[in-house]
Amino acid sequence: MNRPEHPFNDRQPSRRTFLGLLGIGALGVVTGCENPKTPVTRGTAEMPPVDAEVGPRALVVDPEQYHLPTMPPKLPANRPPVAAVKPDSAGILPRSAWAHAGPDLARVDAMNGVRLITFHHSGDPKPFWENGVPETAQHLEYVREYHRQRNFQDIGYHFAIDRMGRVWQLRSLKYQGQHVRYNNEHNIGVVCLGNFDMQAMTSQQKERVKTFGQLLRKEYNLPIKRIYTHQEIVSTECPGHGMQPFMVQVRKQGLI
Repeated sequence: MNRPEHPFNDRQPSRRTFLGLLGIGALGVVTGCENPKTPVTRGTAEMPPVDAEVGPRALVVDPEQYHLPTMPPKLPANRPPVAAVKPDSAGILPRSAWAHAGPDLARVDAMNGVRLITFHHSGDPKPFWENGVPETAQHLEYVREYHRQRNFQDIGYHFAIDRMGRVWQLRSLKYQGQHVRYNNEHNIGVVCLGNFDMQAMTSQQKERVKTFGQLLRKEYNLPIKRIYTHQEIVSTECPGHGMQPFMVQVRKQGLI
């Protein structure tokens, strides 16, 4: 029997570590908020420390900042039903719970190790209010289909945190994502579902951002200064004015 791929490649921390950090007793716990007009060529080691104030940026509203169009793409009518959702030992919902196809393996690039983590919002054209597992799974598949239509190799991020605080595995951590233009190597992309210029993060999302950020930092032995938001790397509005101050606060307080 083939074993399902673990989201942290083959490195599996102890069950106690996962359950303690994720708060799992019961199930608890996209696409392009990129600005192609602002390339970043510096290496990650030269990025500003996270405790520095992020100054005002000359933001350009670009349609490609938002992953989702106003009208969704046409998806195959014969798509299989949403799989029964069973989280793994880390409390992470596997890719098989929502995805109906895999990545374009001929074009994906290897991650080559992890050196930083970048948080995003999905930046939907309108607020995203769905809380249910089937509805969220359908939304993620819709995002994947849209990214593929934009010639992405797969959905752009590695993990999603939904409105109920559930963590979903998106792109495999074996591969670079497509979530920060010119800075995807070594970079885990985590997206919180919603447009936080139009709506607030839920309390469940906030708590899971902290615990899941701690889990990833521990797994890859990353200092807190290696936690970024999208707008701290390139000029973009992501993750929105409702999430950016929260991220600055939890890093300063050492809560992530």
